[in-house]
Amino acid sequence: MKDSNNHEVNNRYANLISSIAGTALSQTEGVAKELGLVKYKFGLSTLKNRNIHVYIDENRVIIDLYINVVYGHSVPDVVCNLQERIKQAVETATRYKVESINVNVSNIIFK
Repeated sequence: MKDSNNHEVNNRYANLISSIAGTALSQTEGVAKELGLVKYKFGLSTLKNRNIHVYIDENRVIIDLYINVVYGHSVPDVVCNLQERIKQAVETATRYKVESINVNVSNIIFK
């Protein structure tokens, strides 16, 4: 029973962290809206219908993101800014420490 409650709490926190990461994602310059093709290309269509995946272990969090970058922006700069923004937001809003943020850039979007 206790293990089931722990899983439920972790699931709630994973949804919260996913929402925090999504907000940071939408506020980061150079990140384009996802068109849903990324999961198909990577063979991840069985995952949730989101491009943010959160894994919680003890007090550590691992976040996987799948993004598109707008043409003309430096990919390393966009990724670094995004990672810093998400880490700060998650650690400020929750009790968890971010172990890693894995950003997968799938496309460059020409606007």
